[in-house]
Amino acid sequence: MLHLMKIRVARMGALAAMSCLGIAAAGCGSSPVSPGSAASSSTHGGSPAAGQASGTAGVAYAASLAYLNEKIVGPAFATASGLNYSGTAGPSGALESEIASKAITPDVFEAIGGDSITPLFPKFTSWYVQYATTSIVLAYNPRGKHASQFKAIASGAKPITDLFALLETPGLRLGRTDPNTDPQGRAFIYMLELAQMKYHLPSDTVTKIIGSPIASANSAQIFAEASLESTLQSGQLDAASAYLSQARQLHLSYITLPSAINLGDAADATAYHKASITITGNATKYGSPLTIDITVISGSPTGTKFVAYVLSPAGRALHQQGGYTLLKPTLTGSGAPASVLSELGS
Repeated sequence: MLHLMKIRVARMGALAAMSCLGIAAAGCGSSPVSPGSAASSSTHGGSPAAGQASGTAGVAYAASLAYLNEKIVGPAFATASGLNYSGTAGPSGALESEIASKAITPDVFEAIGGDSITPLFPKFTSWYVQYATTSIVLAYNPRGKHASQFKAIASGAKPITDLFALLETPGLRLGRTDPNTDPQGRAFIYMLELAQMKYHLPSDTVTKIIGSPIASANSAQIFAEASLESTLQSGQLDAASAYLSQARQLHLSYITLPSAINLGDAADATAYHKASITITGNATKYGSPLTIDITVISGSPTGTKFVAYVLSPAGRALHQQGGYTLLKPTLTGSGAPASVLSELGS
């Protein structure tokens, strides 16, 4: 329970911090999301058209989707459906635990990686759809004291291998998320492990960069996912892990990493699996492509409408505009509603 309380406290205000960061074309004219009774939730309403049912689709989603869901997809869904949208952000693993314990009762769960959804089988759902992917990048402060070195690596003036020695620099302020609850936190560590193998770096490279036991949640490097990038932008960090989609949405300076280590290419799935981390509870997780996966919780009708919208051509186009790479929607499991199945060929 204490762990869940920490997660909720860490979420408070996170979406407010992100609400004025993002896609320039979308602007920042609407008010920041208010941290109300649900720490990171916000609601958008549409006007029901004749024959449309009223209701709210409550969506629990990986915090890296915060800007896209709150500013783009949620309002678009509300307008298209006449239903309301309410979003709650958090680390995928933490949200899975809260759903399982019934601490939260969303209609939809949107996670980075299906392994945060399958633990909910069969009590809460029996399927999920994978529909987009992203990759891990290293974002950096363009005004920090190490900025010139990061820029040289980003431009290709210096080799990518210089990045890992740079990250070991004493005093460099690095931010990442908790690998025990957040796929981004694990992905950053997988990336370092893959780089250590691929570039034949010293065997202690990962531990030197992390600066603590790999799975520790108490490192000074650990930040809540929804606030990590705003902390970087405020100048409090020199560098931070990020998804490519986040970096583009928030206009971050970043270093693109080779596909062999960035967890963004399905063709490299076998190689990614060589990276691993043992997290709280002695569960071992393995590297895999960074996919977005979505499901309906407990057969919710409004949740079904939201998922069908996300998988529709209109919903997928919004994700593509938000910096995600679209995949052919692929169903895992069974029992998905007909309206969801009808969008799998889109």
